[in-house]
Amino acid sequence: MDYNQDVLPANVLHWNYRGFTEFPLSRLSGEESEVTDIYLKENLISRVPKEICRLENLESLYLSGNDITELPKEISKLRCLKCLDVSGNRLRKLPDEVGEMRSLKFLILDENELTELPLRLSELRALRYLSVCDNQIQWLPQKPVYNYHHCEFRFWRNLRLKTIPYSLWYHMFRDQQTRSLNIGCLNVQTDLPAANKKIRLKIAQGSREREIDINTPIQHDKIMGRNKIFPPSLYELARRKIYQILSDIAKRHTDHNEISSWRDYNYNNVRNLEQNFEEFNIDSNYDINGNNTVTPLNKISNSGKVRSYYVPSDILNEHFRFLPQFMKVELSNGPVSRCENALCKIPVFDFVFYEFCFGKIVLIDNMTDVILSAAFCSKTCADTWRIGKEVIPWSLIEDH
Repeated sequence: MDYNQDVLPANVLHWNYRGFTEFPLSRLSGEESEVTDIYLKENLISRVPKEICRLENLESLYLSGNDITELPKEISKLRCLKCLDVSGNRLRKLPDEVGEMRSLKFLILDENELTELPLRLSELRALRYLSVCDNQIQWLPQKPVYNYHHCEFRFWRNLRLKTIPYSLWYHMFRDQQTRSLNIGCLNVQTDLPAANKKIRLKIAQGSREREIDINTPIQHDKIMGRNKIFPPSLYELARRKIYQILSDIAKRHTDHNEISSWRDYNYNNVRNLEQNFEEFNIDSNYDINGNNTVTPLNKISNSGKVRSYYVPSDILNEHFRFLPQFMKVELSNGPVSRCENALCKIPVFDFVFYEFCFGKIVLIDNMTDVILSAAFCSKTCADTWRIGKEVIPWSLIEDH
């Protein structure tokens, strides 16, 4: 490879501070597969091209200090990528397909404009460091990382973040010390306006009572209140059941390293579902140009390595092709949370009952109180969880 001595060694591209206004993929002259590391810090790049997937052996990509507003979903095809640094840009959203980058160990997203995180981040079992400090995060997934104890998760200084999920606090912060002096968010005293559907908490502080508005995930469209209780839709119940089946099959694939389908597990209700969809004559495996969009599931991944685990989206794309595309997208991304009742754990998509309480996070030199949110599949589960806890009264505020 000849880069006019820009690169030493040849498989590592040191292109920091070069004034690039475009991602310099064209400079590789058809030798993209040789590159393992690219340094493009502090340039003027505003777009990452879809063709980045040609860098099939890329292991590290450093793009901090540019002007990038979004990443193409094709970046998920970089199956060898271990480190991705896009801090100091203007990212507003991450593609859901980021969950397919299963070699990723370090994901640095500090100083961007992100308001939420993809639910599929929890599919990244190799992830060891995830940082989303100094963004505009309004809520956190119940499980942002797969393993709380082997991945350092940092979300400091997201001023719009007022609460964290109870299970996230329970597994990451309960009786453990953080590596921070100041979280810089979760501050009851800071009252920025909520952007999505709001929940208003009434917090008693000594002789005073104050109100604070909480952002909720936009996916939680149907929120039950204390005086507003209604049953979940049949669609919600169907998604819960199908996702549980997907999770079950994915676990069996992982534990036994076998390639099988739901048909092997006597899921007669799913067989009936398939037959019903066949009557609608929906062929959701092809795009508008007639191209097959389904990649067959096999033991060998795109990087040539044997799959170490399977997730629900793998099973969905291989064995549930009969489902309409909008449902496959929702099931691939997974539920926003699971019921916080330890004896339930049912997936929760758009129908939810909330409860709130206080928890403590131990910093390096002090301790701080934070508001914890708990999501439930039903009022019954919520009432069970409330026993022995000092819950915070709340009321639902209509969309604005």
